[in-house]
Amino acid sequence: VRHPHFEVRAIATKQADLFLLPALLDDPEEAVRWNAVRRLPARYKLKLRTEPHREVRIRIAASLDGAELAPMLRDCDYYVRLVAARRIDPPLLHALIADPEPEVRRVVASRLPAAMLAPMAYDEDAGVRLCVVGRMSADAVNHMRGDADWRVRHAVASATRSRIVLRELAQD
Repeated sequence: VRHPHFEVRAIATKQADLFLLPALLDDPEEAVRWNAVRRLPARYKLKLRTEPHREVRIRIAASLDGAELAPMLRDCDYYVRLVAARRIDPPLLHALIADPEPEVRRVVASRLPAAMLAPMAYDEDAGVRLCVVGRMSADAVNHMRGDADWRVRHAVASATRSRIVLRELAQD
């Protein structure tokens, strides 16, 4: 675990005594830090949520659950936020409704409780709005019949029960 080459230290973490591993969480190489934390209890992963290397933060986000992921929803890297959005409890997703990355907002729209979807119906990304229409009730989608994207209007036509809305959309 003190070898000068990081590859040897990273491999050594797989066999080393567990009591030696916490010191490796401050190793200059991310591969060593990640391999060390994989064998340690979950509380050690929390320290690496603000790790400078994005790959380690992505792996940490993929291994945490629940409220432990909440600080990672504000990560500067969109992929860390994306992984966290896929894993965090749905009621905690409201923090990502206005995320700058459309891919993250699409995951949010697919997992957010239906009662919280209304603000996302006005998202600038058509893919997000399309996901929202697919999850809203038949009556709730009617207000989206004038959406700028034809795919969203088509989804509204497929989901609605309103003859008035269908007549309107038949002229589209």
